[in-house]
Amino acid sequence: MLPSSSLTRSQFEQACKAFISKYHDQVSTDLLSKKLTGWMWVEHPTFPGLGFMSRTRFVSRDEQHSAVSEYADDGEDYGSLSMDHDDAALPHSTHEALVITQSVVFSATFRVPAFYFAVHDAKGSPLPLDEILQTPMIIRGALPETNTPFSVSIADSPFPLLSQGEHPTLGTPSWFIHPCETPSAMAELSAELKASAMAEDAVWSEDECLIRWMEIWFMVLGNVVRLDA
Repeated sequence: MLPSSSLTRSQFEQACKAFISKYHDQVSTDLLSKKLTGWMWVEHPTFPGLGFMSRTRFVSRDEQHSAVSEYADDGEDYGSLSMDHDDAALPHSTHEALVITQSVVFSATFRVPAFYFAVHDAKGSPLPLDEILQTPMIIRGALPETNTPFSVSIADSPFPLLSQGEHPTLGTPSWFIHPCETPSAMAELSAELKASAMAEDAVWSEDECLIRWMEIWFMVLGNVVRLDA
């Protein structure tokens, strides 16, 4: 049966491993595959049962999102657009390489996956928050402008949307998308998927249910993070 709003830790591990297995052999040629491939399971070096998903992405620092990126995000097909343009009119960006390490860990408090990440420049120095918000990984306009050097928050919200803290397993400084709103979002979307499956008389194995749950979670995360970046 498809889980609703949350997972147990054992379900989280099973879901992650099934998800990784499904997308392990897929070639990252289409947009969906780029979002979901490249993950690996990392065990805790000392304590069993505290593993997490991890992957590394390399992107160019983009201080100003290009016109192509803006078009690509709106879901329309711009492949037929003429490539005759005035280069001087396009936004300029630097092309310094950035290393983004991404983790999906289990939140014991909210019992859902949580997205942790760190961004470093080519010299290994961590980027400050204001520069992270300008990278291609963060969807422009997805986060409010109310922020401090250590978090991004909505007024009157008890939790910041984006905050800095220790990686739960590695203990290293990381940024994370706060999972406080995840259970309610997952409950709503899981209910819709269950209703659709019942209408189609679909029969899913336990692994298939957990994979679909993770795919929904990544869809929710994709409202803030560009997973194909």
